[in-house]
Amino acid sequence: MPAMLITKSQNNTSTAKLISVPEPTEDEFNLFRKLVQKELGFEWGDDKKYLLYSRVQRRLQKNNLQTFQNYYDFIEREENKSERQYLYNAVTTTKSEFYREKKHFDFLRKIIFPEFKKQTFSRQQKLRFWSAGCSSGQEPFTMAMEAHDFFGASLISNGGLRILGSDVNTDVLESAVHGCFAEELLSPIPATFSKRYFDLASDKNNPCHRIKPEIQKLIQFRQFNLMSSDYPIATKFQLIFCRNVLYYLQPERREFLIRKLVDHLEEGGWLVLGITESGYSIDKMEKHSISIYQKT
Repeated sequence: MPAMLITKSQNNTSTAKLISVPEPTEDEFNLFRKLVQKELGFEWGDDKKYLLYSRVQRRLQKNNLQTFQNYYDFIEREENKSERQYLYNAVTTTKSEFYREKKHFDFLRKIIFPEFKKQTFSRQQKLRFWSAGCSSGQEPFTMAMEAHDFFGASLISNGGLRILGSDVNTDVLESAVHGCFAEELLSPIPATFSKRYFDLASDKNNPCHRIKPEIQKLIQFRQFNLMSSDYPIATKFQLIFCRNVLYYLQPERREFLIRKLVDHLEEGGWLVLGITESGYSIDKMEKHSISIYQKT
């Protein structure tokens, strides 16, 4: 699947005739289990059968299909390949929070950012960060706010800092581009940052808080699959966050993804995994605290 640059859009929804859809049989479930393993690298146990049913039945109804076998045959046809994106959106986990696993951002402040600051002054180096599996944007927005506050606007303006946020799920990426969040989602953010980096706004007539343009412009959101053999990225990064992604993958796909991430790091660059993903010994990487690694 080629990468897509995600920009703001308006969704045109239509009402489909709803039909009764039975739960997938074991054979039908195994078809989709093999498909998501191949395409997304997910390791699905038998407990995911209901997840498939609950999240995907609407796509059957939308396309007037009666069984999961019908739907599988439908998305296998060349003319319907675009339907696979709806499947990917339905089965991916999209949990995201501002300052999730806050210890990582404390480490940025105390260790990583001071090192970067020395490098940028001594080499006039441009900073390039990547949030891989960024969901609806809270992670890259947190990275951007922290960097903006630490380095100052003058240091990161005019291309001094660029952050890539990528995900396979186009629905959450559209939300990220929109950059509008309900008030309760801002609770982990320091009060000074909430006032400094958000404006009151309205989303579908509901009050929300929109991230300010000075932060939004630091981030480019793109859709692509981390299981692809070739990434559409020419840049090497000083910092990559890929947290709570490996957890969902088959063991061999975890190894594949780690190798790809390390390949896209500059020498001396940093890789941050999820706190529950801290048990890895990675070639060419020195492990620091709290699932944080540095390329040697």
